[in-house]
Amino acid sequence: MRLALRRGILLLVVSVALSGCTTPGVSLPFSEPAAAVVDGHSISMKVYQARLQVSRHRDPFNGIPEAIPSPTPAQRLEDFTIEQLVREEIVRQEADKRGITVADQAVQARMAALRSKAGTSTFNAALSRNGFTAESFSDYQRTLLTEVALMRAMAGDRARTAAGELKSGATFASVAARWSDDTGTFARGGDAGWLRPAEIPEPPLMTAVESLTTGAVSGIVPTNRGFSIATVLERRNDQVHLAVILVLAPSIDLSSPQGTPAWFTKFVEDRESALRRDGKIVLKVGSRAGG
Repeated sequence: MRLALRRGILLLVVSVALSGCTTPGVSLPFSEPAAAVVDGHSISMKVYQARLQVSRHRDPFNGIPEAIPSPTPAQRLEDFTIEQLVREEIVRQEADKRGITVADQAVQARMAALRSKAGTSTFNAALSRNGFTAESFSDYQRTLLTEVALMRAMAGDRARTAAGELKSGATFASVAARWSDDTGTFARGGDAGWLRPAEIPEPPLMTAVESLTTGAVSGIVPTNRGFSIATVLERRNDQVHLAVILVLAPSIDLSSPQGTPAWFTKFVEDRESALRRDGKIVLKVGSRAGG
């Protein structure tokens, strides 16, 4: 998926930490140069240059051949960088529409946790080695936290819709086929096979399943992977034949390109396409500048 690949290329391992850098795309003073304008909101040249520095240190195209070669490697990095920032600005705007903001304290706590896990010297060395400053890395953590919060809010909406369909009489299998993001089970109507409750990796779901009678359907169960709805098809001894609907919304520490649900990727890409069609994305850097 194009969107997931873009974000995935910029992931930096600091112990198990994600990384990158950007500043949330707020409207900037008129006098400050802009690298792009997205639906009336500027992405500053300062932000663009900071992200470009990261791209240069961690060339995302190193070893990846192009189907149509770019005129220069430098232009390729410029295009990649501004496109990533445009995508992040779209996410920020959609989060803002829902009233989602990330407090400074949350960003500081995230930074402190990553630094503690890696060790201060290792953490600082990794940032420097990959072209980051403490400020730019902090800004990217805000961006990532915002995206995870938006994804979770949208996933909650999807889970509530699925639960509503079940209450209206739709079969569990049909709802799972329509709404579940679990690629291993949705085509089987959510059928996860026979399990012991202790084998269910998410403790909240395990607890919910233990209290379900045969044929009963749980409510929406939040976990660190998203939102689950479960039903017990059969029971025997200490095992349950389980079916599950999973709407992905991974926690910040589980967030990854592979964990980004397809519906979220499509939502952002569709929004970007609509803005471009309406002339509401104006690039001032890269090969598509002015277009």
